[in-house]
Amino acid sequence: MSNRSYLCVSTYPSIYPAFAKSDYDPKLNTVAADVNCVPLLWLAMFRAADLRTETFEVTEGRHTEKVVATAPVAPVERALTQLDAAVPVLERLFGEPLAAYAALLGAGVRAGEGDHVTIELEEIAVLEGDEEGYYDKLRLALASLDGSGDATADRDRLADLAQLGPARPFPPARLLLDDMDATDDDYWNHCRLIGASHLRPVPWETESAGRPGRA
Repeated sequence: MSNRSYLCVSTYPSIYPAFAKSDYDPKLNTVAADVNCVPLLWLAMFRAADLRTETFEVTEGRHTEKVVATAPVAPVERALTQLDAAVPVLERLFGEPLAAYAALLGAGVRAGEGDHVTIELEEIAVLEGDEEGYYDKLRLALASLDGSGDATADRDRLADLAQLGPARPFPPARLLLDDMDATDDDYWNHCRLIGASHLRPVPWETESAGRPGRA
């Protein structure tokens, strides 16, 4: 079973544009990916009101089945505004600077081919073994990004969704760009904060970056 999440930008105001439109091109529209989690800064672009549930018909060979999926989707400009608003909340929760990560992620999203951004995360929800519970946790996590909840519970929930390791401090956002010395835990957390390249370059990596923790 696959275990990836994907950050997607497209012209379609839909979740899972790869399902919704046959001309979706992952080389143009899939910004980044990760394994076994949804990176923290991806989550920060959305709020609970952005979650949608849609039904798609997926055809493989002669077989067509209906797939019900839930994910967040928002116009790019709103998503990036929400990302900026979430940064001080996350910095208070985790006690770490994240503005440089947000700037690099914003550049990656803006470079995508489209005006709506979403996360394909069904593979991660299935891994949990309790999809309904996963989406409940996701909804609470997105709602917490206004900073009005219980700080410890909010931090732990977000860290669990992003699969952040216990290593502190967080590595610099330019870890890969500047080829900094780092531990495996640093590489792990860097990817859990922002994700990794998939089929196209991302602004927070170099073309030759090949580090532990990458998707």
